[in-house]
Amino acid sequence: MRKLMMLMIALLAWSGAYAQSGGGFDLSWWTIDGGGITFATSGTFNLGGTIGQPDASNALTGGTFSLTGGFWFTPACIPTNGDVDGNGCVDDADLLQVLFAFGATGANLADVNCDALVDDADLLIVLFNFGSGC
Repeated sequence: MRKLMMLMIALLAWSGAYAQSGGGFDLSWWTIDGGGITFATSGTFNLGGTIGQPDASNALTGGTFSLTGGFWFTPACIPTNGDVDGNGCVDDADLLQVLFAFGATGANLADVNCDALVDDADLLIVLFNFGSGC
């Protein structure tokens, strides 16, 4: 029984090593692929999805378009001075975005202090900085 057990252990160890190197597969490289943007719109073009991205060095091309994959880092939140739309000016557009998102939780551009809640603290930051950068 002991010999049979040793034979089974040796067979299992050999089959694991064989699975890592056989059949024309190469497991000597790896990448982390994913995306921070799952849907992007610009003008009349829409692009969505992060599944099955190629490595950043391989581009998918067709006609005059080229799509290069890889990992896009998107920070959870960046505190701002109230410039919600990022145009360099804290104005009525920023104030409206905070007002329309008031009470929202989670990731939101109107959450200018990054506490995962659009509330009076965000509104006060926009109001105190109103007109700066304009």
